[in-house]
Amino acid sequence: MAHILIWVVVGLGTILGALIVAIVVRRAVSDRRRARNQAIRPAIEAAMAGYLAGDDPDPPTLPDSRGATRLARAVALDALAELKGAERERLITLLERSGIVAETAEELQSRRVRVRRSAAESLGQIGSAEAAQPMLEGLNDPDLDVRLSCASGLAELGDERYVAPILSTADEAAGDRPGAAAAILVTVGGRIPSALAHPLDLRSEFSPELRRLAAAVVGALHIAQHAPLLRAALGSDDPELVARAARGLGMIGDMDATAGLLGLMQENGRPWFVHLAATEALGALGDPAAVAPLERELTQGGGWSQQSTAAQALRRLGVAGEAVLDRALASDDEAVRGHALVALER
Repeated sequence: MAHILIWVVVGLGTILGALIVAIVVRRAVSDRRRARNQAIRPAIEAAMAGYLAGDDPDPPTLPDSRGATRLARAVALDALAELKGAERERLITLLERSGIVAETAEELQSRRVRVRRSAAESLGQIGSAEAAQPMLEGLNDPDLDVRLSCASGLAELGDERYVAPILSTADEAAGDRPGAAAAILVTVGGRIPSALAHPLDLRSEFSPELRRLAAAVVGALHIAQHAPLLRAALGSDDPELVARAARGLGMIGDMDATAGLLGLMQENGRPWFVHLAATEALGALGDPAAVAPLERELTQGGGWSQQSTAAQALRRLGVAGEAVLDRALASDDEAVRGHALVALER
């Protein structure tokens, strides 16, 4: 028994020693890599800055090693976050001609998911047409993060040929990853506004989650061409979609939506947040036809939020709305008086 314990102790000591050696070696390698990067980074930054500032069509010569290529990519990604227009396009051209885009695209074939994720994210930030096919193939990657980054990169290209697979990937993530899906829709809406008509169409096969996100994005981006689809969405059985469509119409400033929004306020079967969204939208539109319904919402509303929103909406309707608020100051209801006082900022 004693011999067994001795061997166990020796074995554990050996393992511990090996771990310590591995940690020391890894730290030494990391320190050397960091020192090497610090030594060559200024040269890479200077070469890129000179290329961007000049008009030479040929890219500068960068240090030729795998580590240097990765460092150059990191430097370029930092710069791309700040650049726009011609300078951004020139830097993308540099990355293409220096082979960095092609090398990054090859990493999408790696067996290691961490490498594929990093490559997909980098290609998404670069937004190079040269990487379109690899990113398109990346939409079939087993890892969702890789697929989302590739979809984001394709969306940056603004090419209508990729709209269907981009939206399909966004739809896949809309339920569990709404933030990522919404970011893709924002990019698509900014590059190809007409593409957002597909998920907004109530007859399409897209998920309710993606349709709601599309309604919110269309409103936030003020894509007026989709106002008819938002008006159609007011009749949906999905209350969240209805609320987002109502807010979107208010953001766009679609005066043709007044009747539909007034109808929503009169539907007692609708959830309170739908009434709230319709009230906000009517205030944003500023149509005098909304004065009487908003007055009823203020004086007879079902809750604090609805009354407060109605008061603020009336404030935005100008003279007619302010007259209602002035009358509300004399109400027997303390809450009504308070909401009117706040809205009038007195």
